Amino acid sequence: MSHSKQEKADRGAYHLQLLRLREEKLLFLNAHFPEYDNKRANADKMLDAYTDALDELLRSGEEPQNVVLIGSSVTVTYTEENMTDTFVIVFPDEADPEQNRISFLSPIAEKLLLRTWGDVIPVETPMDVFHVRIDRITVPVTA
Repeated sequence: MSHSKQEKADRGAYHLQLLRLREEKLLFLNAHFPEYDNKRANADKMLDAYTDALDELLRSGEEPQNVVLIGSSVTVTYTEENMTDTFVIVFPDEADPEQNRISFLSPIAEKLLLRTWGDVIPVETPMDVFHVRIDRITVPVTA
């Protein structure tokens, strides 16, 4: 597939993702955050911010592979340990940690969304705070 055909396929996939997130937002929130609490409110805000940014990115013509999006393969370095890891950020129903596919709702993926190469991000978990540096962002090849 030529570069321009691949780019059109990627943009089409992101347009579908945008439609899915907007049209199914309430169903998504009800499934993953049934309680009307701070977690649900934060997820609602995060989804709004993500869909607004993705919409703007698609309108601007900027290359999607320069930004971490749902569907991106991301290589990070854990700065405290100087260890690297690569994973794909996916929807919760597609997550499979054994295959390095993590939900965009996970603490690390949520912090990486909409960031760019070279960013160093603090990630807070219930147990710890650590820092990761984005070393590489790739968009999976679509057929």
